[in-house]
Amino acid sequence: MADNEFSIPACARDEIRRRGYALPPDMSGHIERWYGWYTGDCDWYEERYAGVDGRAHKRRKLSLRPARRVCREWASLIANEMGARTDSPRANEWLRRYCEGTGLFTLFQRGVERAFAMGTGAMALWFDVRDEGAAIRVRRYDAKMVLPLTWDEDGTTECAFCTRVTVGGKQAVQLQMHVLDGGTYHVVTKVWRDGRELAPEALGIIEDFDTACETPTFCLLSPAIDNALQDTSPYGVSVFEDAVGAMKVLDTAWTALYDETDLMRAVLMLPDSMIDLRQAGPDGKMRAVPFGDQEQRLYRITSGSTIDEGKPYAFAPAMRTSSIYETYAAACAALGDECGFGSQYFQPDKAGGLKTATEVSADNSALMRNIRNHENALGKGLGRLLTSLVECARIHCGADVEEGAQPVEVVWDDSIITDTQAEKQQMLAEIAAGVVPKWMYLSTFYGKSEDEARLLMPEQSVIDLGF
Repeated sequence: MADNEFSIPACARDEIRRRGYALPPDMSGHIERWYGWYTGDCDWYEERYAGVDGRAHKRRKLSLRPARRVCREWASLIANEMGARTDSPRANEWLRRYCEGTGLFTLFQRGVERAFAMGTGAMALWFDVRDEGAAIRVRRYDAKMVLPLTWDEDGTTECAFCTRVTVGGKQAVQLQMHVLDGGTYHVVTKVWRDGRELAPEALGIIEDFDTACETPTFCLLSPAIDNALQDTSPYGVSVFEDAVGAMKVLDTAWTALYDETDLMRAVLMLPDSMIDLRQAGPDGKMRAVPFGDQEQRLYRITSGSTIDEGKPYAFAPAMRTSSIYETYAAACAALGDECGFGSQYFQPDKAGGLKTATEVSADNSALMRNIRNHENALGKGLGRLLTSLVECARIHCGADVEEGAQPVEVVWDDSIITDTQAEKQQMLAEIAAGVVPKWMYLSTFYGKSEDEARLLMPEQSVIDLGF
């Protein structure tokens, strides 16, 4: 496997093998192909044709970037207005402030977009433990940077991340391995420049940093799609893998709409008596005056033409845009269906305006099911990462959180699946009827722990139902 931007450099692979790990099955070819569709830079968009000069030419097809649109839509549906909570009050408050201050969920949303495009992504803790104070950040990685080390059907337990860094003004390769050692996770860092290993301590890096945390300090992100391209692979599959044909039809129809509109524009043919001639050019010949600065759409009727030479003639051919548009609409429906949204999601003739969750539920059960599947696939790993974040912040940053805090749970915004406003009104009615306690309202809809909710909403408080 050659060293390119989609492969792990040889120095990093040799280090992994030296530590006794087996490299996972290679999927770099698929990842490169998916990345090309995601960026709209794959070879399919280069169309070759023979010119009148007998030479081969090429032009670029127009594109609506359907692959990126699909991934952006999924990231927005899944990670919009999400949150996280734990039943430990101090840990819950610290996590809320951390997520707001660092924009963690925005970072997660971007990571989901890339992971759904390239099949795999990851988020991992990054530690800065200088003498003046420790800090912890969460960084995201796409598929070409991720190298699972230990995995099974239950997931990946050890993983390496290979990135490009700058050392002394030159590019270098950095390998960070999150591995288990003695029951806790260690972050092992190696750096190479020009194929030569550099001493991490000289760069201010701790080569083997013990996080003192038993929970994984990273999580892999993949769509809830089985990998049928490579058996026993820890990598996922792009969410648009089955929709490549639909994307080709869609962009072909889009290009055809442009060509039809551009080539079939009306033109006007004029006789010589209606064209003003002026002397121009070094040869002194008389030439027709151009029609302003716009693209020329006036033509001269030549002698011997079957057209009446004394009258202007408008040429306005009939366009075939209606039939092309039907193909375009069918491609939109196929794209939505193959990518899990349902056939009505991308319909261009769909009535405008926002739909309520009740309407979405009635229209598109496939979308609801797939949203839930993707949330289940992503939420477990992210919850473990946030649990380790809280624990590491307590150990290394002195964060005011409980020792042995309860695991973190990811809270999704399911307003696209369920009518949240209707559920709120129903719970308020149940509270007024004495069926459920008042504190459950804050716990269910605002992510408060039970203790926080009981403190903020004591049983003797009165809730206005708004009726």
